Amino acid sequence: MKILVLSEPRSGSTNLAKWFKHQEDFTTFIEPYNLVSIDYKNNKDPFTWKFNTENLVIKEIYRPLDETWFKLLNSLVEFSDKTIILYRENKKEQLESWLAAIKSGNWGNKWFESDIKINPSQVNYFNDLVKGFKLNFIDGNSFFKITYEELYQSNEGIDKLINFINIDNLNKNNFPYGERYRTSKSINRLI
Repeated sequence: MKILVLSEPRSGSTNLAKWFKHQEDFTTFIEPYNLVSIDYKNNKDPFTWKFNTENLVIKEIYRPLDETWFKLLNSLVEFSDKTIILYRENKKEQLESWLAAIKSGNWGNKWFESDIKINPSQVNYFNDLVKGFKLNFIDGNSFFKITYEELYQSNEGIDKLINFINIDNLNKNNFPYGERYRTSKSINRLI
């Protein structure tokens, strides 16, 4: 089975992809259309990709639709047997995480609340991105949708996802894979 996870940034999609990667007979490609990804596929048609397992998970982050991205995304949807739309309801925390990642260049590790730096043009870009994702993938289509909050703050979210995928032997006991990136910076002082 080929599963596409299309998500907003900072919505838990990397954690979800890593969980799939540790399942039996799964290959994952994380952001295959991102130039800096180790899984970069050089904009090749997904029907030409090679993988040696029964199941493939493709995790891709939404970007504003231009003609090239739209064609690539359509290819991914056509290639996939199942599409999962993953987004976050708490936009404040999502924006803070995104701003901290931009500032530090740290997209997959812990970050501190003090890493947040407000940049109005970045905030505007983020808001446009979220609106575009909502318009194109959350509102008015038949894709399976799940939120960060359902997956990571409820015991029922992973069950909902597993029921949608309908593959035997998925081990939900090791979900989520890893820990939350946001952390509070504590200062130890000797008095």
